[in-house]
Amino acid sequence: MGDFVVMPNHVHLMAVFRSPELLKTQCDSWLHFTAVEINRVLKRKGKLWQQEPFDHLVRSAEQYAYVRDYIALNPEKAHLQPGEYYYRRFEG
Repeated sequence: MGDFVVMPNHVHLMAVFRSPELLKTQCDSWLHFTAVEINRVLKRKGKLWQQEPFDHLVRSAEQYAYVRDYIALNPEKAHLQPGEYYYRRFEG
């Protein structure tokens, strides 16, 4: 798991997977688990996430830097204040 930001209505994250199949399986698991937990906390049922999440293969150092900046700046772009989102930058 790399950089990520959790915002009130969506999430951006960077992750590495060994195969396209593992990416799909893990993303499906995250979507299911988080939808169940969010609906439980909000005491509601039904669809939570978009059917098709957007994924992007990073192919260069330039794309990697762009995606990291996009994730970091997304809360500001959405006019969120500190405490209205959770951001973590991977330092590894």
